Amino acid sequence: MSLELSDDFIRVFTARDAQLRDISRLLDLVGAQFNDVTDRHVIRSLKSFEVQTLESCRCTCTDWSTLRVLIKRSEQSSDLSPILKGLVSDTRFDGAVILIVDDDDKTSKSGLSKKGAAKQNLDKLPAGIHSNLMVSDSIIHLKSARIYRNTVISKTFVGPDCTIVNCGMISAPNDYEIGHIKLSVGPESGGGRPLHLTLEHTMIDVCRQLRSKPPTSSTTSAIQNINMNVLTKSNVLRDTPTIENIYLHENASIEAATSVSKVTMLPDSIIGSSCTVSNALLQWNAGVSDNSSITDVLLMERAHCGPSGIVVESVMGPDVHTSAGEVHASVIGPNTNAHHQSLVIGVLWPLGRGNVGYGANVGSNHTGRLPDQETASGEGTFWGLSCVIKFPVDLTFAPYSIVAAGTTLSPQRVCMPFSLILEQQSGGNEIIPGWVLQSSPYTLARSEKKFATRRKAKRHDFYTGWKIQRQEIIDMCRWARNVLQQSSGENNKVPGVGANQLTGRARSVGVKAYTECIQRYALHGLLTWISQGMEQGGQNPKTMLESEFLAKGIPTPQSPIDPLANVDWPPMPWDMKAVDEWNFQKAVLVEEFGAPPASDTIVWITEVLERLVYLEGDFARRIHKSKARDDVRGAKTIPGYANAHIAADSDPVIMEARKNADDVKIQVASILGHKSTVLRKQRSRL
Repeated sequence: MSLELSDDFIRVFTARDAQLRDISRLLDLVGAQFNDVTDRHVIRSLKSFEVQTLESCRCTCTDWSTLRVLIKRSEQSSDLSPILKGLVSDTRFDGAVILIVDDDDKTSKSGLSKKGAAKQNLDKLPAGIHSNLMVSDSIIHLKSARIYRNTVISKTFVGPDCTIVNCGMISAPNDYEIGHIKLSVGPESGGGRPLHLTLEHTMIDVCRQLRSKPPTSSTTSAIQNINMNVLTKSNVLRDTPTIENIYLHENASIEAATSVSKVTMLPDSIIGSSCTVSNALLQWNAGVSDNSSITDVLLMERAHCGPSGIVVESVMGPDVHTSAGEVHASVIGPNTNAHHQSLVIGVLWPLGRGNVGYGANVGSNHTGRLPDQETASGEGTFWGLSCVIKFPVDLTFAPYSIVAAGTTLSPQRVCMPFSLILEQQSGGNEIIPGWVLQSSPYTLARSEKKFATRRKAKRHDFYTGWKIQRQEIIDMCRWARNVLQQSSGENNKVPGVGANQLTGRARSVGVKAYTECIQRYALHGLLTWISQGMEQGGQNPKTMLESEFLAKGIPTPQSPIDPLANVDWPPMPWDMKAVDEWNFQKAVLVEEFGAPPASDTIVWITEVLERLVYLEGDFARRIHKSKARDDVRGAKTIPGYANAHIAADSDPVIMEARKNADDVKIQVASILGHKSTVLRKQRSRL
């Protein structure tokens, strides 16, 4: 026969001997532990003496026939009174409630999350259901769950080792989609860029939707609608007044939040004190903390909002941290930080790796007609203190650029990588192309180290570890250098500088910075190629070069993308074809230094490798200089500055840069076979 326990909630189909055949889609969702439920378990009503036991423990129920127990088939006739007496008290039941009573379900076998019950010392609470105003239409693992002092728990599956303490209304009033969300980023009005996202999406998936139309139907066949809460295993809900429509994977927790609704959480994610979260997906170890509010948001692995952050209709990539400020209708890429009070609206920043300073207003998206404007931020952009960005702005072809403190940026496209844009006292803004490369290389060296050591999102690690110096960035530098060299215009007549003034001195800085960056990149490729060839094949550099350049033909580099010819996104690191990087570096070498002459290859290789030794040493010196400049200024200004700061000579970033320069010297000397001559030439040159 068939027995319906509640509408569209739990359907239990029974055959002879009350054998359990199915527990609806709920038990299919919550895990494999019920795969053998048909053969091993039965669901039965309470016996009269078991009801009396519960009543003696101050429990009540509108209709005791709707309260059932799931037990082992071999124990279906056993008396559960002793178990119920120890595990249930002072609780009113209503509707269809199933208590799972199984000796295999014991706290000692399953372990607890360090972030969950154990952290709060809640694991010391005895298991059971105690002092709850109402429990209705729910399934509960009785022997290991801890359910204490809650107002109402309705339509909820409570898995092994889950803890629910001091909560208010826990319910599932409506259907909701597990692990799926629809957002509109960019323009807040007058269009928008729709994104259809799932719980395990990456920035690769997000970017592909940004560049093309998202699917009109569901992005995955695995999406399911349910109208109940699911706590799978070792979850913690505590001190939260309102919880609706949640699906928590193992060790996820909601602790002292204000309100949580329509949320799916992957393992070890957490929603913390005084937070309001609605329609959100939290990936592994994602967190919302300390009076923060997020609505219509995908938080990827290790992303964190709080304290006092506001995020609305946005994607927060892996290892993104925001606090105190606001993020609206934006896509924020990996390793981006907004640690201070700031405003980010309609910002498409898929490659992230940047920083938002205190008071930065990257959100002037309203024209007075509609809030329908947006901006595209380049990789590694630094939005300085109190800068004001008037939309639309595109910095995607100006990666690792700095908009200086107090600068007001009018609508424009800037295509000069590693630039500094600053406000002039006489009015307007000045741009110094390549300034970060030339005058603040410490920024880049530290960033490389930071991206390598602070990337905690392991499931996104396969695509977030791209290098700063890579083919796409070098091509941007090639284009920018060519424009600066070829253009005779002044101010904003030079392509790619946007609405900013370009001085002759700034032009020279840019040409020099880009040239050295391009050459360092290509020469490092040459050094690596020669070193590997000598180690693996035992060949000498002269023979290798003659075979690679002369026998195979002189390579010609392709022209870099002209960012002004077509308004489009730059190439994404993960979309680049898996070709040998050496082929590109080899072509750039020929472009920069000419092809090795057939008459005397060793002269060419000696000159270019000595050039690398010089460039690497100079880069290390400029890294030191950019940091030492702060040391000198600070010591002249702040009492005790030197004692409170790491000096440039002891800075690990600078020490690593010096080591890299020394390693290059040693490698080059070994390749050329006359170490003392090379080092002597370098000392005389410097």
